[in-house]
Amino acid sequence: MNRFVPCVLCLTQMTQIVMYASASSTDGIWIDDQNDATVRRTDLGNNALLPEGFLPIDLLSVSVQGWFPANALNDLYTGFVVLGEADFVRIQIVVDGLVSPPGPVGLNGFPYNPYQFGDRPIVGYIDVDIDADKDSGGELMPLASNRYLSNIGRFGLSPKGSIADRMAQSAMDIDFDFFSDPEIERSGAEFTLSLCGCFTPMILTESGNMNSLFDFGETWVVEGRFFERFESFQSESGLFGGPEFGLFNPMTTLQFAHDPNEDQTTITLVFPITNAGAALMVNEPQQSLDSDISNHTSIEEALDDLIYGADYANGPLGVLTEDWQDENYADYRIPSLWNITALIGTAPILPHPSSLYIWTDTGFDELYADFNLDKINDTADDEVLQKYIDDNDGGPNDADLVINGSIQIPVFGLNFHFFDLNYDGQINSDDLPNPVCIVDFLPDGVLNFSDLSIFITLYTNQDDLADLDSDGFFNFSDIAEFLILYAQGCP
Repeated sequence: MNRFVPCVLCLTQMTQIVMYASASSTDGIWIDDQNDATVRRTDLGNNALLPEGFLPIDLLSVSVQGWFPANALNDLYTGFVVLGEADFVRIQIVVDGLVSPPGPVGLNGFPYNPYQFGDRPIVGYIDVDIDADKDSGGELMPLASNRYLSNIGRFGLSPKGSIADRMAQSAMDIDFDFFSDPEIERSGAEFTLSLCGCFTPMILTESGNMNSLFDFGETWVVEGRFFERFESFQSESGLFGGPEFGLFNPMTTLQFAHDPNEDQTTITLVFPITNAGAALMVNEPQQSLDSDISNHTSIEEALDDLIYGADYANGPLGVLTEDWQDENYADYRIPSLWNITALIGTAPILPHPSSLYIWTDTGFDELYADFNLDKINDTADDEVLQKYIDDNDGGPNDADLVINGSIQIPVFGLNFHFFDLNYDGQINSDDLPNPVCIVDFLPDGVLNFSDLSIFITLYTNQDDLADLDSDGFFNFSDIAEFLILYAQGCP
């Protein structure tokens, strides 16, 4: 087959491709709920500064699809989606509002200047599981602490899939022991679209007023090391030509485009899956997979190296690469079958010694307040929360050391807990996902005259259930509380 043209060349092949993609139950487009973004600081003190009036960055969607640029030499971003096997992958992130490329957050010798390109810089990671195998891939500490499994619990969320038991339910779960539970290092991913602020991007093209600040309606193309294979594979890698031997993080470009009509920003990466695609980008004959990422390079070149190195890996890396042994890199040319997770946010205005990032949204296929990880949110989760409070109130996990029905999270911000749904640093009845409707005395889930009648009887008999303000007295305050709760209705 001529690899210089899209791989969908005949009706028979097209039918096979569509059936394959349909069987995966995904078309490569991952949708996240709108208006679900919220600030989740990660610093000691939970007070890292944001610009006044800052709106949390809301992830709307990520698409991971086969792509063919109409003119790969001059414009990677104009082309068409390819069903099935492709020479390029296009990864598109859509977020609400205007966001800018991230300036540096003080890593790798770059000065701290995340707001270099605008007052709403986006940081984060779109991690890509090429083989859709939860056991083959992941990142080692300390980098794993800034990834999905280490931070999804800050949002009261857990993955619906089989890696739910690998998430950190508290920062106390995050250690440097690969073989301890939970296995936060084992995300299953091999590559990431990284908006880490690890460098200063170079602006290649800029529309608008040309003032180097990303503004309403503008479209930019910036260059940097935005796409990389996980650093965990470096020690068994033979790749060269990058910033360090064994790393796969070639220079690539991202397009930032703001749509003023929708008030959304789309961030697009186009990267070659095959060396045939890489050759199209420079209009040269196709090169072989030579492990040199400074010339033609592709995802297949990185996978070929990973598969070879898996035969020699041991220890933690042997666990992460074992399922890659004897695989064929050419089997992974259909991006719509890849799995992804997303963690996005921003950076503080000023550098903070305990934290680089402030997270605002995650994705995808997640459950809220599934405290027992049984894939259902129900009253059993309330029971798990209440038991945790009963077992820990006033104990060593309670920073106030007082038995008061509330657990104060130690070192909040730097630390967190999955059960702290409202992220106020306290675990108490305010975090119940399915709170009991205390004036539904029948109970039938509906408030009506029957509940009013029962309340009057309980109040007359001075039953504790009618002491709604819990002050030990039965007076107008209890009646007023009943009327307020009755008017609000049951959740």
